[in-house]
Amino acid sequence: MTPNRLDPPYGPPEIVRRQLVVIRGNSASGKSTVAAAVQSRFPRAKCAVVSQDTVRRQMLRESDEPDAFNIALIEHIAQMCLANGLVVIVEGILDARRYGAMLERLARGVTHSLFYSFDLTFEETLVRHAGRPQAATIPEEAMAQWYHGWQPLPFVDELRIGATWTVEEVVDRIHGDVSAGRAAP
Repeated sequence: MTPNRLDPPYGPPEIVRRQLVVIRGNSASGKSTVAAAVQSRFPRAKCAVVSQDTVRRQMLRESDEPDAFNIALIEHIAQMCLANGLVVIVEGILDARRYGAMLERLARGVTHSLFYSFDLTFEETLVRHAGRPQAATIPEEAMAQWYHGWQPLPFVDELRIGATWTVEEVVDRIHGDVSAGRAAP
């Protein structure tokens, strides 16, 4: 009988290289757009995107609270995908205070981890937000509540992505870093 890919040990033992990509930043930075574009550059079923919004808001309909269930679920989904040999992109606001410990655990469990963080002013996030479909339902006041500015993780050097980077430049950089197996900064 062939083992299910979800049964322990979560994939074939010959997989040695496990790659994690973390893309963080404030709402409307471009994280989801970049993650989807990076994923599209890989062959089908070779790269998974684990989106904080998908897990927290859509799957669980959960508020972003300390120690909320979505944090453990994001970690578990990412671990399962990594164990099955996928390049895993975890993307979201991923507030350092709430998600930092989980991201550090994920990074310790992989061969290669890359961390990228959008560092944009609140005004820039509003400009980007205005061009999204969500602008019709998410007011500026909500964007202001979610905005936390630059929030570096203490355990890793993140590549800081500013407002001058185009989506294509960010996607090229991340895909190139993953393909070359090099560190982000």
